[in-house]
Parts: sequence; C-alpha cells; structure tokens
Amino acid sequence: VQEDLTLDYKASAALQRSDKKKTEISKDVSAFANSAGGTLVYGVCEDAAHFPAEIDLGYCPTEISKEWLEQVINSTIQRRIDGIRINQVQLSGTRAGRVLYVVYVPQSVRAPHMALNKKFYKRYNFESIPMEEYEVRDAARRSESPDLKITFDIQRIALGPIVEITSLISND
Repeated sequence: VQEDLTLDYKASAALQRSDKKKTEISKDVSAFANSAGGTLVYGVCEDAAHFPAEIDLGYCPTEISKEWLEQVINSTIQRRIDGIRINQVQLSGTRAGRVLYVVYVPQSVRAPHMALNKKFYKRYNFESIPMEEYEVRDAARRSESPDLKITFDIQRIALGPIVEITSLISND
C-alpha cells in the first residue's frame, strides 16, 4: 500500500538512540495525532513512489525494544497522546530473531501535541510538516466541538394479517 496521509514507512535507521532520531520520532508521531491519526511502520524501505520496497534489517528487540520506543514517544511529546498502540512484528528467514514495529497513532481530541523541538507538526501528503499558527489554534479547539454521530435503528414491526381492500368503480 502506498504511503499517504495516514501511513508512513520508515527504514530501520529511523529508530536509533540519538537525540536527532528521538526528535524525528516525536515529530512523526505528534503529526499523526494532530492530523487524522495513522500508522507508522518502522523497518520498511520505500521506493521513490512511496510504496514499500522491502523489509529492512529490522531491529534486535533487546537493543531497540517496544518499551524503549513507547518511553521515547511518551517523554518527547507534550501533551501525552492517549491510545497509541505499538505492535512488535517478528521477522522470519534470514532475519529471524529481529522485529519490525508498527505504531498506531489515533487522531487526538487533546491536540495540539508538541514535538521535542518545541514545534507542532501535521501530516501533509507523504510528510510531517510544521503547523501554521492558525492550525495550532484550530487543533486546540478540536475538543470544544461536539463529536456528533447520527445512528439509525430501524425495526420491523409486525402489522398482523394484511387485509386486501378492493374497490369497484362502476359506471352508471
């Protein structure tokens, strides 16, 4: 599936224990929360057309763990984002023992969320970009608007026996 507003592929180099990479993680995760939500797949290389090209080397789960990734997300993004799910995917074959990480980020009702570099980001096409001042204000007002949903419950009501009424028209 091609990358889009709600899907982003990241090569294995995206998760490293450097401050620069932690800032990138906070930027990407906060951008999804500030926008429509979405999924980050760490450990997949993409081609020039933004399609997944191949599974990268993956991660040794003792070096880059699910808990480490969760701690980076929770400690580098202000306000904390509720509902993030991190799934660890086991690789097989020549990459047995290594893993990929799939991070689901919901659209946040508590937006905006600030990245480690003190900026607010949003998703735009295939990338995370800084938000304009008015976009930050709009995201902050998201919780003020009611989340309205309309549901219909259609029930079948038995009418009992149907009586056929026939009328005759006569010409006199």
